[in-house]
Amino acid sequence: AGQSAVTVDFEAMSADVAGAELSLAAQTVKAWLGAAEAKQQLDLAEQTATSYRTTAEQVRTRYEQGLRSPLDLRQALASAASAEAQREERKVQFERAVRRLEVLLGRYPSGKLDADFKLPTLPGAVPAGVPAEIVSRRPDLAAAERRIAAAGERVKQSKAALYPRISLTASGGTSTRDLEDLLTRNFSVWSIAANAVQPLFEGGKLRANVELNKVRQHTAQLEFVNTALNAFGEVENALVGETLWNEREARLQ
Repeated sequence: AGQSAVTVDFEAMSADVAGAELSLAAQTVKAWLGAAEAKQQLDLAEQTATSYRTTAEQVRTRYEQGLRSPLDLRQALASAASAEAQREERKVQFERAVRRLEVLLGRYPSGKLDADFKLPTLPGAVPAGVPAEIVSRRPDLAAAERRIAAAGERVKQSKAALYPRISLTASGGTSTRDLEDLLTRNFSVWSIAANAVQPLFEGGKLRANVELNKVRQHTAQLEFVNTALNAFGEVENALVGETLWNEREARLQ
């Protein structure tokens, strides 16, 4: 049995809600990874600044002993200052990353979130042979499919509206008399409701409504195709990206 358009609309909106929840979860994970990366960059910058400052102090000592030139000392001090400036920049980046995460968590963005920011262990490679149908689990595709179904139901409803729906309001009589009055056009006892003749006078409008809903159904189908293409595009980009990032990581190591 077909569902009402309202019911299918509700299913589409439910899929939209699921998609919004999934998007929020993804944004939160991305913000967490960004904060973890920023923390590691800050730790590295602090270690680098400490190393350059130690080197500068060693060069100063040797300069005071007459073993290094003034240029060597100035270069060492400049390198140490540059490393310390980089450390301060990394601090700002880390605090910004933490604030973004705090906002997503519904907290005041103080930049003081107490958490152990460590990058998780990477999962294994995507196994071969994953069926393309798995993409249909995406909420955006589910919502697009439900909108096609809702548009189809509206086409059915608009076609049904072309036929008059006769309603008789009884003021007395039996079921046999009901039929007799209707066939003999004796409406002294029975009154035809307005919707009995309405389709006769609004036939053009109703037929146009059928065509409009057909166009909307076609539009919903095109939107589904577009959503599916975007979904497969994101999958392809993710798979290619994983291969390229693995290669880059190997080169960097």
